Amino acid sequence: MISQEIALDKLIDDIDVQIEILTAISDNNAILSEQLRLLYESREQLLSQNLEISRLSELIDPDNLHDHTTQFEHQVEQQLQDQERSLDNNPNSQE
Repeated sequence: MISQEIALDKLIDDIDVQIEILTAISDNNAILSEQLRLLYESREQLLSQNLEISRLSELIDPDNLHDHTTQFEHQVEQQLQDQERSLDNNPNSQE
């Protein structure tokens, strides 16, 4: 998680540098102004997504997540056992 935050911070910093450069050179150029607008929107969207991810990760209880994983593993094991029993009871199905 920490490495993801570092990568996001680096990306935001890179976008900020691009915004600063485009702001300095855009003047009345429509293409550069549009690029500047897109960079602002991208920056805001990244920050919003990061905030949402943080909020959702706080809602997930690690103990509860483990319980669901265990239940899933149990279901998979049960299905495998059922398939093995089915094959043992019907030897003709293997041919």
